[in-house]
Amino acid sequence: MSTVDRSFIGAGSIYLKPADDSAPLLPVGNVSEFKFSFEEDKKELKNYLGGGGNRNTISRISGISASLTATDFTAANLAMALRGSVAAASTTAVVDELQPSHGVANEFIPFDKIPNTAQSVTVKDSMDTALTEGDDYELTKSGIKVISGGGIDNLGVKVSYTPVASNMVQALIESGKEFVLFMEGLNDAQDGKAFNIRVHRVKFSPVQNLDFISDDFASIPLEIDVLADTTITGSGLSTFMQIDLAG
Repeated sequence: MSTVDRSFIGAGSIYLKPADDSAPLLPVGNVSEFKFSFEEDKKELKNYLGGGGNRNTISRISGISASLTATDFTAANLAMALRGSVAAASTTAVVDELQPSHGVANEFIPFDKIPNTAQSVTVKDSMDTALTEGDDYELTKSGIKVISGGGIDNLGVKVSYTPVASNMVQALIESGKEFVLFMEGLNDAQDGKAFNIRVHRVKFSPVQNLDFISDDFASIPLEIDVLADTTITGSGLSTFMQIDLAG
């Protein structure tokens, strides 16, 4: 009797949305690994009549978890990894933003927002005297650096600039937020045959390690608790997940 080749190499796109439907399913981006783990609580009744072995066993699944490694450093992915929130920063021009200074050579003075260095950036001292780029300060991607012998003192500077469009991630201010996960998958070992995974209710744990300086492409390793969705009822329906495989 011949057998049918059902070998599997998975790939695809993963989407997430808040469990309360307050936002749509949105892509996580490039994911290098996605897998599930199952923990078993097993009880055994030993056979004491002789001969060894077990008289009976009972097994229950005590926990379901998943791990996901994202390689796109988006604000949404970082917020999930850091139990944070995301908000779009204003792009309204900033006028006379006061920043403290010490007037020390090579002192870095960051702006409150990321400046658009393709547009005008002006810097003044505390007395509103204009300071000169190249003589008093060096403009960087995020602020200015004090030049030795220039006019920046310890009384602060006033900066005016236009911020670039950006997102602000406020870390560790959210807890217990739940999501719905959907994977639109394809089997590379079967000419891209489709499969879907619906995970009804998940929570993310804070990331253990997050590299921001490295020689290799960085990734965001996310640990996920898969929880039961008790709103799903009906004979034969899983409260955890559903997997659909194209025939």
